[in-house]
Amino acid sequence: MNRHMSGFPFRLGLGGWMCVSPVNPHTFRVRLNDTGVFPEQALIRYGIVRQPEELCPFSTEQNNAIIAIRTDQAELLIDRQNGQFRWNAGNGREIVRTATVPRSDRSGGFGICLAAMSGEALYGLGDVAPDGIERSGQKVEMWVAGTHFHSPIPFVMSSRGWAIMMNTTWKHSIHINSVGGRESEDNGHIDIEGPEGELDFYLFQGNDYAELLNRYTAIAGRPRLLPIWAYGLHYFCSVESGGRQIVEDALKFRQEGIPCDLIGLSDGWMAEEPDEAGNRQWDFRRFVISSSRQEPTAFIDTLHRHGFKLSLMLSCDYDLTAHEETNAGCEPQDAEAGAAKAWFDQLRTFVDEGVDAFKIPSANQTAPHPERSWANGMTDNEMHNLYPVVLGKQMQEGYVRQTGKRPMIHTVVGYTGMQQYTATECGKYGQRTTAVISALNSGLSGHAHTAIHMHVEEPEGIHASFLMPWAQNNSGRHFRHPCFLEEKQRALFRLYARLRYRLLPYLYSAAHTAANTGMPIARAMPLSFPDDEQCRNLFTQYMLGDHLLVGVFTENVYLPKGCWIDYWTGDRYEGPATIAYRVPEQAGGPLFVRAGAIIPMRPDMEYIEPSGAERLILHVYPDGPSESAIYEDDGITFRYEEGSIAETRIRCEADETRIVVRIWRRRGTYEGMTGRRSYEVVVHTENKPAFLRLNGQRYAEQTPATARRNPESGWKYDRLAGTIRLYAEEAAEADEPVLIELSLRFTEQDEQKQHGVKPDPSGAYSSPDAVAQETHHDSAEWLHIALDTCVQAEVEAALNVWWNSGKPNGSSDDNWRVRLLDGCLLLLRHAERRGWSLGDAFGADLANPLSHTDTQTAEQALALLTKLAGEVLAAAKKSIESVRHPILREIVAQVKKELHKKLSLQEFADRTGLHPVYLSRLFKREIGLPFSDYVLQQRMLRAKALLEAGMRVYEAASYSGFQDASHFSRVYSQYWGLAPVRVRRKET
Repeated sequence: MNRHMSGFPFRLGLGGWMCVSPVNPHTFRVRLNDTGVFPEQALIRYGIVRQPEELCPFSTEQNNAIIAIRTDQAELLIDRQNGQFRWNAGNGREIVRTATVPRSDRSGGFGICLAAMSGEALYGLGDVAPDGIERSGQKVEMWVAGTHFHSPIPFVMSSRGWAIMMNTTWKHSIHINSVGGRESEDNGHIDIEGPEGELDFYLFQGNDYAELLNRYTAIAGRPRLLPIWAYGLHYFCSVESGGRQIVEDALKFRQEGIPCDLIGLSDGWMAEEPDEAGNRQWDFRRFVISSSRQEPTAFIDTLHRHGFKLSLMLSCDYDLTAHEETNAGCEPQDAEAGAAKAWFDQLRTFVDEGVDAFKIPSANQTAPHPERSWANGMTDNEMHNLYPVVLGKQMQEGYVRQTGKRPMIHTVVGYTGMQQYTATECGKYGQRTTAVISALNSGLSGHAHTAIHMHVEEPEGIHASFLMPWAQNNSGRHFRHPCFLEEKQRALFRLYARLRYRLLPYLYSAAHTAANTGMPIARAMPLSFPDDEQCRNLFTQYMLGDHLLVGVFTENVYLPKGCWIDYWTGDRYEGPATIAYRVPEQAGGPLFVRAGAIIPMRPDMEYIEPSGAERLILHVYPDGPSESAIYEDDGITFRYEEGSIAETRIRCEADETRIVVRIWRRRGTYEGMTGRRSYEVVVHTENKPAFLRLNGQRYAEQTPATARRNPESGWKYDRLAGTIRLYAEEAAEADEPVLIELSLRFTEQDEQKQHGVKPDPSGAYSSPDAVAQETHHDSAEWLHIALDTCVQAEVEAALNVWWNSGKPNGSSDDNWRVRLLDGCLLLLRHAERRGWSLGDAFGADLANPLSHTDTQTAEQALALLTKLAGEVLAAAKKSIESVRHPILREIVAQVKKELHKKLSLQEFADRTGLHPVYLSRLFKREIGLPFSDYVLQQRMLRAKALLEAGMRVYEAASYSGFQDASHFSRVYSQYWGLAPVRVRRKET
């Protein structure tokens, strides 16, 4: 095995030298020139590209034709005459090869041509040419320029398990000439050509895109975390604003209940243009600045007191290279420039005054400077692409040295390695889908922190911008402050802002994943579903983290294989499927949760405090086994890179009979970490559980009485939302997690554990008689509701809860006959309310259930009641099946099941594919009522039954599909001629 640091250099038979350096078992660096001397590239000398200090072990094998260089994961087979090669996986499978002879010489520049296979998908190239995310057929100049070429990154990865990164800053082009189709023969090529410089590139091998990105960012640099507050909302003020107007703009966010963390100033904050040395000054006519840090009236201090950070926009045309050469341990070629101070030194005063972030526009960095002589000796053709990365690097390093904190450096342009230093925006205002494509292409090239401009006048624009890695609202010279929006649009802005802030633990954990693996926060669909060809070029949707699917500027959404839950409505869909999506009135676009997700959230907040929240809200969407992790740190320093992180593991296991959630104690610590944590756990399930255990102990269902005494006692099932909610404290021991067990069915073992436990105000079980009667009454109400849904599993679960809630708190159960009689009367009352006779409800054989002499035990009595309930359900289904038209039968069944939801004829027309006018006529002809009248009839029948069962007016309104109790009361009074508050409970 060899470890020679220069790699393995050799002369080619037809002239020229090649040097191969296996920097990792799966990553080889390849260089080619005509001298055999390989000076280090600036990207490596300046510490941007992370070349390992030692090469990994490798072996070589040679004969007259081939040189083979191998590690345990890859091999490179090189034609020793002309330098053509094959790049193979560790098992010998070819993943890419050259199509022509590579070239590299001082006079003609460099070039390499790789063979592209038919059907091969190719991604990367950065924020350029936003025509799509799959790059076949595109030719892109690797040159930082204006719109659509802001951040070229010479990185390409393939569906065949290989990737290439050009290790050069020279201007060059990448032309991907390949087409889709069956993957079999050569069907195109990838041409990489540069008129100047030497051929220098890295080859990567990986099993999928995620692994390729991981290995690429290990070399090009991981996306470092932003300060935690930078994942909130950034608002950039009007150019003409002064200090007072800026503070007023900021306070409007607080007054409107819209969370926001950063207020940004455009370049109008300066008194005049910078001098030749780049020095800048405030316009003191408009801004009061505290130089002593003891003037509480200064506008920066006022912003800080209200939880805002301040960002300044400034441009830079300074020669950064002398300082960078000095940092690299070299002497700049321009001695006079070498004595110049670092550019960040000019910004130290602003940081001392309280400035927290900087925004750098693109203007000076996109313009070429062909006549410029840089202090490091480079020409502009070599320095142009490198400049924005070095600028971001020096600003980050200068800010860290001065404050010890992470900076928020917001730029527009960049190149290889920029993800380590800056966050970027994609596209310009007015661009929609193309801006999203640019952001996704940046993520496919290793850059995690991207944002787009927010179109506040459009619901779709608010939706898309808030669901990005970071969010900005740029006012510019226009009135784009959310407080200037109409009420409905302002409410939508507020909803999305609060949603983003609640999602902070989820987004920040995704940012930690990016910092560890290179997997971006906003992930193009192929990253998450590499084997799904339907995802190959989807650019109007993406995954936000592991579990959220976001659709943007589209009416159609593709759902990959598995179950997906509509975040806005709770509706479930099975993939793979493409659905025509109707955005709910309260939302701005499609948002789906992947079944199995565990989404951590924070409570609502005005701005982000670095310290972690004492309570987190965990939204659990059970689906088989799934696991998630929450990552936390101090939020302001880079100590997380030294291991100052807390990790919380959460696991959920679900099947048809139970759901089990485990929450482990946080592992690891960081400065400022909160003490013992509590959790609000929200389990999303369509069925109410038979019972629940917390840490092995039976846990009470919350009743109105216990809720009044302690709102956090017990567990509560919200049938309208389809959620179970409970509260739990963090585990005391590291190895013993919080254990939450939801039983969806009663078993014999559960039956034995049922006796003798009733809730006290804390939600734990203690006194057996404290709330027995109230619990029994509540369970009767739920049984009525379950019978209305016509779902067998829900009815059986509700019946079991009702039966067991009436058991005596002792070892014997002598009153089961009384409960049997109560149950029969309850079912009979339910049938009577629907106009059914005993025979209709129970069938001829069961019309007199008490005549069954074989009912001798409590178990047999419960079995009889279960059979009776089944007959009641069968009678209900018969009334549905009496509708002759199959589509109408399905609609009637869905109406009965979804009465608690908002129902419309248009919605069912969309579901069934029928024209709404035709469906309306068909419904009236078959049912005898217009659709709206039928829905109202069913709502009123349910409401009456619930009120007669003793339910409160506001509860009956909610479960009958009314959000406003006063509106419900008016409708009910008009329909029945009796106010709902006057309805007396009918004893069962």
